Amino acid sequence: MSLKKIEKIKKEKIKERLPKDNSTKRIKIKIVGIGGGGGNIIKELSRKLDFSSNKIDFVAVNTDIQALEALGKDLKKVSFGEGETRGLGTGRDIALGRMIAEAEEKKIKSIFSDAKDLYILVASLGGGTGTGSIPVFSKIAKELNLTTLGIFTLPFNFEGKEKIKDSQKAIEEAKANLNAVLTIPNEKIFKIVEDDVPFNSALDIVNLQLAKSLQGLLNTVYSSGLINIDWADIKTTIEGVDQNAYLNTVQAKIGGDLNAFTMELLNNKLVDYDFSRSANVLFNIEGGKDLSMQQLALISEKIHELAPEARIIFGLTQNSKLKNEIRATVLATGTSKKKEKKSEKKKKIVKVKKEKKVEIKKVKKEKPKKPDTIEEELKELEVEINRRNAVEIKKAEEDARKKEDEEDNIFEIPAFLRKKK
Repeated sequence: MSLKKIEKIKKEKIKERLPKDNSTKRIKIKIVGIGGGGGNIIKELSRKLDFSSNKIDFVAVNTDIQALEALGKDLKKVSFGEGETRGLGTGRDIALGRMIAEAEEKKIKSIFSDAKDLYILVASLGGGTGTGSIPVFSKIAKELNLTTLGIFTLPFNFEGKEKIKDSQKAIEEAKANLNAVLTIPNEKIFKIVEDDVPFNSALDIVNLQLAKSLQGLLNTVYSSGLINIDWADIKTTIEGVDQNAYLNTVQAKIGGDLNAFTMELLNNKLVDYDFSRSANVLFNIEGGKDLSMQQLALISEKIHELAPEARIIFGLTQNSKLKNEIRATVLATGTSKKKEKKSEKKKKIVKVKKEKKVEIKKVKKEKPKKPDTIEEELKELEVEINRRNAVEIKKAEEDARKKEDEEDNIFEIPAFLRKKK
């Protein structure tokens, strides 16, 4: 065999071992919309996210078969609970939604059986299938050791306190099992739309913003850059449980106010999040060839100011499509409970002790109340004399008893020892 042929075989063997189509960066994601609201959200996401079906799977799960059919042919659909609802909705019955999900455990496990890298659970927690089912879906996902992100919308304030309370309870249960949860209170929609915008258009703006943020996150992973962020970095950022999540993508012209751009990036008006509690922050900047390190430095400094204790992962990507533009994406996660500092606890304890001491001193300084009349004063004097006489008499009796005991003891001693004594 000639040397040329041996070299050719070697090259072919090496080529076979190399990942095809840059597959090391092609993470697989499944987005599951639960209930009517969740289904509508992922329908819009599937239209707006610019990725082929082999990267992202969209699945709508509902008890309402008619609502599933209205989502169109492009989405995969799973109906469950037909025996209980006869193919209808749960009628805002949270307990029924939960009961159906618990009874359909095998079907839910089959949704999670395709070994995706990340599962995103989406639901509108307004009561019914989504609110009742999401704690069950999240529990099964944890049992299967999946990497998960929950995206949930909360009811409007005008829908009543009970509905808001139910949604918060469902979130707390889900957070105990999901890696991270991103919450979008519907009430925040009023901050980003004008008063005369129709309701459906307002909801579409929310879906568009969410799609943009997810698109930015996926661009971060799928695009090669000067400083790469890969799936391991994202997994590190969302690892753990009971975490709040923040996600935002902002795009602007280069040459504008970079400080305003950074503040917009770190202040997503739709998402409930406190940056001071961040444990992990991941951000990526995309731009053309004129992308500068100064832009990266300014954003990273601002993040460090807002989240001083967070672990920060950053990336820098050149994108030829972004001419004279910059796009940045931030994913942050942090604890939902604020830790109380030890020094603050000590201060509280010291304050309590001081207050107790002051109270004791006040009791000691209190003076006895003076009698109002002469008769009362004479009575008190008589009582005091009697008390003293009684004490003196008692003392005299005790002295006499002691003297008698001593004399008795002396006579008990033998005569020759008594004389010496």
